[in-house]
Amino acid sequence: MPTLSTVTSPQEIYEFEVSKARDAFIQRPALLELLDPDADPVFIELFLIYYNALGVSMTEPVDSWIRRAGERCKQIGFIDLGASLCVHATHEAGHHEMMINDTQHLVKKWNEKHSFQLDAQEILAQPITPGVQNYIKLHEDVIASDAPFGQLAIELEIERLSVTVVPDLLKQFVRVLGSDILQGLSFLEEHVALDVSHTHFNNKQMNKFLEHNPDAVMSLVNAGQKALEAYGTF
Repeated sequence: MPTLSTVTSPQEIYEFEVSKARDAFIQRPALLELLDPDADPVFIELFLIYYNALGVSMTEPVDSWIRRAGERCKQIGFIDLGASLCVHATHEAGHHEMMINDTQHLVKKWNEKHSFQLDAQEILAQPITPGVQNYIKLHEDVIASDAPFGQLAIELEIERLSVTVVPDLLKQFVRVLGSDILQGLSFLEEHVALDVSHTHFNNKQMNKFLEHNPDAVMSLVNAGQKALEAYGTF
């Protein structure tokens, strides 16, 4: 197992430091509860409804966050990365609409099976939680900072979850609730497919950026760690 004394390149330092936050994420009690072989179907079903509903506020601004971070990068001299982020921003627009549709579909299915009825619009209109607030604040803080390139680490770590964590969650949801549940998980399913290529692209961008800007590594580590903590809290 590598130790900090055995890693030399900024890329290796980033991976070593952020690996701690990645390990902590997959050990979060909430995630372990979702993956429990004896998970309560009602708990899973309600989790998915509120995951999508609360996730709208975290997903709708994504294209703006990435574009604004890109513009800030260009302003402080990181032209190539800034341009790349601005292009990537266009791929993220409108994804929150899938979460709205998923919420409405899941609530409809819930109401067909349960006497306790839910209101999709009421759930979608609820105040955001501290976890959502933290996630929003992280993006705004990074954009306003002297290291707006931290957005690259945020994108890498969050989109990486679609490749490393979400597939197992989807299998669990199908096992507990049946394959019909996938009709209300369009956001998660699409990101499992899309984020394979996005994660590969983000890794290439990270390696390229660190090759030319090795002193930026700890700013990137900080952003990546905070992204995982904020998303885990959500």
